[in-house]
Amino acid sequence: MASLERTAYPTLPKAYSKAELQRDFSFSDDEIKWVRSKSKAPFHLNLAVLLKTFQVLRYFPDITDVPNQLVDFIRGELGQRSKVKLAEYKWFQQYRHMNAIRARLGVTAFYGSDAMELAERHAKAMSFVLDQRADIINSVIEELIRQDYELPAYSTLNDLAERIHAESQEAIFNLVVTRTPVEVIHKLKDLLDTDFGRRQSDFNALKQAPKKPSRKHLEVLIDHLAWLESFGDLGAIFEGIVDTKIRHFAAQAAASDVAELKDCLLPKRYTLMLALIYRMRVRTRDHLAEMFIRRISTIHKRAKEELEQIQARQRQKLEQLVATLDGVVQILVQEPDDQEAGSLIREYLSPGGNLDRLRETCAEVQATGGNNYLPLIWKHFKSHRSLLFRLSHLLQLEPTTQDRSLVQALQLIQDSENLHREWIDEHVDLSFASERWVKVVRRPASEGPPTNRRYLEVCVFSYLASELRSGDMCVQGSESFADYRKQLLPWEECLQRLPAYCEKVGLPCTAKEFVASLQTQLEETAQQLDDKFPSCRGDVSINEAGEPVLRRVTARDTPPSAISLQTALMQRMPARHVLDIMANIEHWIQFTRHFGPMSGNEPKLKEPAERYLMTIFAMGCNLGPNQAARHLAGNVTPHMLSYTNRRHLALEKLDKANRELVELYLQLDLPKLWGDGKAVAADGTQFDFYDDNLLAGYHFRYRKMGAVAYRHVANNYIAVFQHFIPPGIWEAIYVIEGLLKADLSVEADTVYSDTQGQSATVFAFTHLLGINLMPRIRNWRDLVMCRPDRGASYKHINRLFTDTADWHSIETHWQDLMQVALSIQAGKISSPMLLRKLGSYSRRNKLYHAAQALGSVIRTIFLLNWIGSRELRQEVTANTNKIESYNGFSKWLSFGGDVIAENDPDEQQKRLRYNDMVASSVILQNTVDMMRILQKLAREGWQFTDEDVSFLSPYLTSNVKRFGEFSLKLNRPPEPWIKDSVFQQAAGSLRVITPRQLDTEKTT
Repeated sequence: MASLERTAYPTLPKAYSKAELQRDFSFSDDEIKWVRSKSKAPFHLNLAVLLKTFQVLRYFPDITDVPNQLVDFIRGELGQRSKVKLAEYKWFQQYRHMNAIRARLGVTAFYGSDAMELAERHAKAMSFVLDQRADIINSVIEELIRQDYELPAYSTLNDLAERIHAESQEAIFNLVVTRTPVEVIHKLKDLLDTDFGRRQSDFNALKQAPKKPSRKHLEVLIDHLAWLESFGDLGAIFEGIVDTKIRHFAAQAAASDVAELKDCLLPKRYTLMLALIYRMRVRTRDHLAEMFIRRISTIHKRAKEELEQIQARQRQKLEQLVATLDGVVQILVQEPDDQEAGSLIREYLSPGGNLDRLRETCAEVQATGGNNYLPLIWKHFKSHRSLLFRLSHLLQLEPTTQDRSLVQALQLIQDSENLHREWIDEHVDLSFASERWVKVVRRPASEGPPTNRRYLEVCVFSYLASELRSGDMCVQGSESFADYRKQLLPWEECLQRLPAYCEKVGLPCTAKEFVASLQTQLEETAQQLDDKFPSCRGDVSINEAGEPVLRRVTARDTPPSAISLQTALMQRMPARHVLDIMANIEHWIQFTRHFGPMSGNEPKLKEPAERYLMTIFAMGCNLGPNQAARHLAGNVTPHMLSYTNRRHLALEKLDKANRELVELYLQLDLPKLWGDGKAVAADGTQFDFYDDNLLAGYHFRYRKMGAVAYRHVANNYIAVFQHFIPPGIWEAIYVIEGLLKADLSVEADTVYSDTQGQSATVFAFTHLLGINLMPRIRNWRDLVMCRPDRGASYKHINRLFTDTADWHSIETHWQDLMQVALSIQAGKISSPMLLRKLGSYSRRNKLYHAAQALGSVIRTIFLLNWIGSRELRQEVTANTNKIESYNGFSKWLSFGGDVIAENDPDEQQKRLRYNDMVASSVILQNTVDMMRILQKLAREGWQFTDEDVSFLSPYLTSNVKRFGEFSLKLNRPPEPWIKDSVFQQAAGSLRVITPRQLDTEKTT
C-alpha cells in the first residue's frame, strides 16, 4: 500500500495554530446565514463543521473524528455557547447535509457518478508517465478536484492506483520483451549466470563506475561501451516509452542484485536489465567524451611542459650565442675597415673553418625559442592514437552548425588510419584550425605531398575536444554532450510565454526595447558614478595607471548588548547529541516519510524511521556503515545500514527531505531577523576524495586531489542547494541551476558569490532569468568594461572603459538569447550543461558571442555600482562570509573521516546530501533552542533589539556532542514544540508554527 503521508490526500492535523484556524475555517456572513437556513437549531454546528472540513478536505470526514480544537473554533464563529455539542445524526439527516454542501459548492459525489470511470481513465494515462503509485494517486486527486468531484476514500484511490500501475507495468514489460530479439534474451540470461571460478556474474559489470581519466581506464571504458553496444538497437525496443520510465527501471536494476532479479518474473527481469543497459550506454558516452577531453588536454599539457624543459636546457646555448654576437659587435666597433672586419669575424666564428656546429645551435634555439609546442606533440599523442581512433568510430560525432569541415577532416584521417607514410597528397580544408596548426600540418607543394598525416590527426582530435567542450560538436545518444539546440523550446511556444515571462522578471518584450533599456541603464549608471566620484575619494581613487583603488571593506561593529546576549544564550543552550537532535526533528515533522523502497510501498523494515535516521547519521557524519555500526547502541549491522542507503534513500528522496527541513526552518520567526531567504551566497569548498573516479581531480588552489562541494546558503544561514562538481569546472555554471532546483516556498532572486561564481555568460543569463548576480571578484580591474558608445566620455572615470558595448550583436541575437532563457526556466535544458558550453570559446557559435556581449554590459553595470557603493561591497562581503562559516560548520559535523570513500557518482552526491541534512537538523534544533531561551530571557526582563538578535548565528557547536556510544530511541516521550504564545519584545514577534504536517500548508 502506498503510504498516505507521501500523497497529497488531505487529512486533518491534530493541532492548529490560530492563524491556520482563521485562514481555513473562518465563516462569512453569507455562510452563517446559509447554515442556519439549511439546518435546524440542534444541527447548526454539525452542518458548519461538515461544510468547513469539506472545503478543506474535499471529502466528508467522520464528524466524531474532527479535532475538538476545530469544533470549538467553529462553534465560536457561529456565536454558540460552549455547552453546545455536536448533535447525533440519524442516517438520513447526515446525507441531507452532505447533498446540501455538494450543491452549494458545485461538487459531484464520487460514488454513484462517472467519477470512477474518469479516475480510472486518468490513472491509466498517467501510469505510463509516472513511476510511483503515490504520484498516480496525487495526479488523480488533482484531476478530480479540477473536474469538481468529491474525493473518495483513500483506500479506493490506493486500490485503483495499485491495479492500474500493475497493469501498465505488465503491459510495458510484455511490450519490451516482445520487441527484444531472441539472441539478446539469451545474452541477458547469460549475464545472470556465474560459474565455479567467478564470485560475481557479468551483471555487476554493467554497473561499473568510470575511473580516473588515465589512458588505461580510457581503454577499459571504450571496451565497456563496445560491449554495451553489442546488445543491439535498444532505442527501437524502448520506442514510445517515456524516458522517466526507462530511468526508473534502470534505477531499480542498479539497486538490485542477481538474486533479487531472479525473483522477478521474466518480462520484468529482462526489461529492468535492458533499461539499465540503455541508461549505462548514455552515461558511458558522456564519460567517454569527458575522458577524451581530459586526455587531449593532458597531451597538450605534456607537450608544453617538454617545451619548457627544452627551453630551460637551451638557455645556456642562448647565452653562448649572445656572447658570440657581442664578440662580433666588438670587432665591428674596433675595426672600421669592412674587409678587415669580415676577415676577423670569420676567424672569430669559425677558427677551424667549419660553421656547421654554430648553425645547428642556432637552428635548435630557433625551433624552441617561441611558445609553439605543437611540433613536440606527436610523441605524446602516438601512444593514444589507436584508442582515439577506436573512440572516434564508436561515438557518433556530429556538428551542431552547418560547418562540416572538421567532420570531413575526421573522415579523412579515419580513411588514412592504416597508412604508414607521414605525408599524404590529400588537400584538407583547415578552416577550423588556427594559423599555428596550419603551419605544422601543411607544407608547400614544391616540397612534396602537402599534408602531414601525423599532425593532421593530432589537430583534428584536438579540435574535436575543443568543440565538444564549446557545444559546436555533439555526441549522438549522449546527455551532457547532446545538441542542446534540439532541446530548446520552439520559438512559437516561446512567443506564447514571452509576455507573461517578461512581465514577471521585468524585461522589455522586444529586441529594440531591450537594447534601449539596457543602454539607458548603462549610461545612467556610468554618469551617476562620474558625478559622485569626487565625494567617494575616501573609498575609491584612480591611480596613475588609470586603475581604481578601493579601500578595504570593514565589518560592522558588534555592540556590547549583542555580545552579552550571545553569552547568555551560550550559557543556557542545552547539550544534545546529533542523533537526539535528528530524533527531535523526526518527531516534529516526520521527514523520514519521504524515504522507502523504489516501488513506493510501505517499507518492510523493522522500525524504519530509526533505521533511516541511523543511516543518515552514519553517512552524513562520514562514519560509514562499519564504523557507525560499531558505535550505534542497538541491533544494527553494517549490512543493514548499507542496504538502507542503497535501496531506500535515493538521491531525489534525500532532496525532498532536505527541502522539508528547509521549509520548516523558513516558518520560524527568528531566521527572518537574519534574512528573508530571498538571497543566497554561492561558493564551493574542497573535499578529499578517492581519486579513482571522474569527479575527483587536482585542485590548483588547495593543491591536492578532491572534488568541490558547491552550495547555495540563504542569507538566513540555511543551505538550500548542494552538488559535488569537479575542481576544474567553473563554479559559476551552477548558479542558475541552484536557484531553479531549490523549489522552495521562498524563491531567491539574488546570488552573492566570489570570483568563481561569475563570468560574462553567467551575467547574461542571470539577467535574462531575473536573477541579480552580485559577486566579489578578485582582480576585477583586469576585466573589460564597456562604455555605452564610442563617443561617451567622462570626467573622472573615463579610463575605466576599455571597450564599447556591442548593441548590434545583442539586438540581432535577442530572440536566441530569450529562447535559451525560456527553455532553462521551463526545465527543458540543463543550465550547467548550457553555461559550460557557452562559457567555452567558440569560433562558430553566434549565441556565444551574443551572450559574451550581453554579459559584458551587465557586468560593467555591476562593477560601476560596486565601485561607487561602499554599502554594496559590505553587503556582498557579509553574505559571502556566511557560506564560508557554513562550510566550516558542515565539515565539523563530518567528523568520521576526511575522505569521501566513494567512487560511484550517485553515492558521491548522496554523501553531500546526507551531510547537509545533518547540518540542517542541527541548525534547526539550535534555532528552536535559541527561540526558547529568548522567550525565557524576555520573561526574566532582558532588553534586546532586533539588531542584537541579528548578530546571532545558528552555527553553534559547543552544545553539540559528536562522540561516544550513539543511541537512538524514538519511542521515548518527545520534547514539546514551541508554544503558540507570542513573545512581544523589541526583537519582534517570534512566532513558530505548531507541529503539523507541512504538506497541507505548502499546498495552501
